[in-house]
Amino acid sequence: MTLNDITLPISGDEARGLALVFTPSLARRLAELHAAFGSTNCIPVPSQLTDGRLMLGADLLTEVGPGGLLHAMWEAADKAVLMASVEVIPMAEAVALLG
Repeated sequence: MTLNDITLPISGDEARGLALVFTPSLARRLAELHAAFGSTNCIPVPSQLTDGRLMLGADLLTEVGPGGLLHAMWEAADKAVLMASVEVIPMAEAVALLG
């Protein structure tokens, strides 16, 4: 499943058991977007997975809607790329891939 398969923003209850998995190049782009448009009250710091990808908890998706801490960053992102590139998996699967 990718972000294309989720209606955003999602609730905290929906997000708790999910992880967002993505490539290092996408992580660099997200860091650039955060530097330009992000909030110091919500700084996404991805964890490295054993397969070379990175992950974040899906709970940060609760902040992409209007008024959210990551809304400006989300609006500046290339959503077509982001939505298709970010894999959404159960958190337990992501935790199993932590180094």
